[in-house]
This record gives sequence, structure tokens and C-alpha cells, in this order.
Amino acid sequence: MKKIATIIAASALTIGLAGCGGGNDAEKTVETFGQALKDKDFKTVCDTIDPELVKTIEAGSPDGQSCADAMKASEDELTGEIGEDDEINIVKSEIAEDEKTATVTVKNKDDKEQDIKLKKVEDSWKITF
Repeated sequence: MKKIATIIAASALTIGLAGCGGGNDAEKTVETFGQALKDKDFKTVCDTIDPELVKTIEAGSPDGQSCADAMKASEDELTGEIGEDDEINIVKSEIAEDEKTATVTVKNKDDKEQDIKLKKVEDSWKITF
């Protein structure tokens, strides 16, 4: 669980954490993920990530916890470095021609660009790691 929590925390730090509005549904998923992590709304965080990753989180959690409960148990690790005023800065987004995958490029607080990968799951965009 610690490794997965670290990946999720790193992604949150990369994308920043205050929504900027507008954009397509893939961008909105990235914004929702970031805001939910900032708000410690782990149910919403789990709702925005790939269901396969959710299964991995739940399988690796003690006592078969739900994804949200497992993340809450790792809350300090997930939110320790997140600043209250961090902002999400979406640079661009690309949706594949088959509309099954997308990449949202964001700029972090250090002004470095990072790609966030998403895939379509039952007509909704989900973040993959």
C-alpha cells in the first residue's frame, strides 16, 4: 500500500490542487482528482482512478479495506506535502482517435510539465498510473 500511496501522492503534487475550470472531461477528471485529494475526500479520489488500481489498493490493504479507507489510513503520506494554495495548471490535453485514452499535460509548482494518463472506463475518464 505504501508504494501505491507514494505514486498517488506524487501525482497529486504534480498536478497541483485547485481546479481551474473549463476544458474537456479528461481535464475535469484530473481537476476532480486533485481537488478531492486536497479535500481528503478519498472516496472521490478512488472514483477518479482506474478500477484496476482500486482493486490493487484494496487487495494490498490490511483487513480488506475499501480503497477510500486504505487511503485514509495513509492520509499523512498522501497529503503531507500538498500546499493549500497549490493550483492545477493544465497545459494541454490530447484524446486518442479511438477515444479510449487521453493524456493531460499539467505544469507543477516547480514549472515542470508532467503527463497524466487516463483511460475511458464505461464512458468515464479514469486516471491510470
